[in-house]
Amino acid sequence: MKLAIAIIHGLGSEEQFFSVELKHRIVEKYILENPNHSEDDLVFQEIYWGDLVKDSLAQLSQRVNYKNNLTYPGLRRSFMDYLGVSHSYRNGVRNDLYLAIHERVRENLRKLASHRRVDDATTPLVVLAHSFGGVIMSDFIWDIRQQQKRSKGHLEGLSALEQMDTFTGFITFGNPMALFAAQNPDTYDKPIEVKGKAHTEDYQKRAKWFNFYDKDDIVAYPLKGLNAAYDNAVAGDFEINVGSAATSWNPACHMGYWEDPDFYIAVSKYLCELQAEHTFWKE
Repeated sequence: MKLAIAIIHGLGSEEQFFSVELKHRIVEKYILENPNHSEDDLVFQEIYWGDLVKDSLAQLSQRVNYKNNLTYPGLRRSFMDYLGVSHSYRNGVRNDLYLAIHERVRENLRKLASHRRVDDATTPLVVLAHSFGGVIMSDFIWDIRQQQKRSKGHLEGLSALEQMDTFTGFITFGNPMALFAAQNPDTYDKPIEVKGKAHTEDYQKRAKWFNFYDKDDIVAYPLKGLNAAYDNAVAGDFEINVGSAATSWNPACHMGYWEDPDFYIAVSKYLCELQAEHTFWKE
């Protein structure tokens, strides 16, 4: 069985092809785990939206640091990036940036669904979302589910994968969703459900939402303590230590998840579990 894996970034200053190294690390561990595993089992698709905000963020950075003497430029840029994108994205209901980013998500899910190794009606979909990307995907999936309710079923012109019916795994890392849920309880009080309705009841038991965070990452927070609904929806909040010797002990670790074995080994193991024989899941 193949697995479709969509990866979305969370900072607007991210460069295209941001997930190449993470993909290689996941595949390497996945193959080593089982001699029957193949690289072709995993079909990856990046969801890149940084070009929609990069110019405006660069201009903002230049204006506020016009003396060019502020310290910690990298950390400042990440902080400014997060605040700028989150404010623009959430400024009003479904504003232009919100709609443009969601359209980019749709475009890339369409590419993934049309891949020659993907069955758009049955292939399980796993979403890896860094930082604000977790908020984006939560909103996107919520909107899709609301559209399905209004249409009383299948959305015309969209495959099962594109409308999240094969959704099987949600892996958030460096995720600020807890802040949005705490500040906007009416909007985020009910988390999305990961179980895709296209799967059998037995396979739906494999569907999981895992949330990874580093305690030194001031953007990332656990989710299960928000309310009973999140406690039930999120299979686990996992504290890990990411980053280099220079960043693992401070907020700059926010970008360290991409290359840290504590993260990519855990992701690889979950993908292996999704491929396990039926007997693995007997309770």
